[in-house]
Amino acid sequence: MNCFQIIKSVLDEAYNQIPGDDSEKDGVIIEALNYLSEGYIQLLGKSQSIDYKDTITRFAYIYKYVSSHANLVCGIITQSNDLAKVFDAQQKINIACIGGGPGSDFLGILKYLMSKGKTPSVKFQLCDKEKNWAESWSDVDDKVDPKFRISTSYLPLDVTKPDEWKPHTKYFTSDIFTMIYFMSEIFTLRDSADEYFTNLFSQAKPGALFLFVDNNHTSFYGWFDELAKAHNIKIKDSNQYTMFLPSDEDKSDLGIYFQKFQSYSYPKIKANIAYRVGQKQQ
Repeated sequence: MNCFQIIKSVLDEAYNQIPGDDSEKDGVIIEALNYLSEGYIQLLGKSQSIDYKDTITRFAYIYKYVSSHANLVCGIITQSNDLAKVFDAQQKINIACIGGGPGSDFLGILKYLMSKGKTPSVKFQLCDKEKNWAESWSDVDDKVDPKFRISTSYLPLDVTKPDEWKPHTKYFTSDIFTMIYFMSEIFTLRDSADEYFTNLFSQAKPGALFLFVDNNHTSFYGWFDELAKAHNIKIKDSNQYTMFLPSDEDKSDLGIYFQKFQSYSYPKIKANIAYRVGQKQQ
């Protein structure tokens, strides 16, 4: 089962939760697709982050963006010796997906494991302020071959509110921290979020890896680079480039949803990105 096929099953569940007949559902989904597109154009200018509380908005995001972002994660791991060897060297791996509610982080890693036939036990902790993302991904382990030993748990965590994130410390022992299109979403809230990231980068254990993927803009990757430099995170790999979705991810696997919405909003197949692979030093 590829990323689009997993996403199709999640979309089926979400679509059934949206009230109204199909025509009414499709109308509000199209509105949500427009809402997301307009919001992402304004990442450097808006004062509030995008709200994913509504099932309709989450449906729209999963349909349009998740497979593209997951494939980015898979591709970067494939070409990164530092990331890839974690899945060879360890039988138990803990991964904290910071802002990972949408699922791109763990789906990308899952695709890597499936494509390479690797079967370590991997625990994903999805750290995100929107707890309703758990409705999408809490049972994803039931959708894949059981030989791939994965589990997901949700940690409600708003990086802009110290009272919410300070009590949680266990995930600092994670082997890998992922930040996939997250820092750009909260960039205009940077003054409120800096304390969280300072704490995270300083408390991560020596040897832990950081995977940052985001829009190719100096404001976004510059923020990550500043944090890495200040907290003894050695950049092992970095690049900026344009990515296209691989041919094995067939949009027709989205079934009726691709037919319904392609003329309004095509699933993302191209991305101009910057990425970093960093490792916490002793």
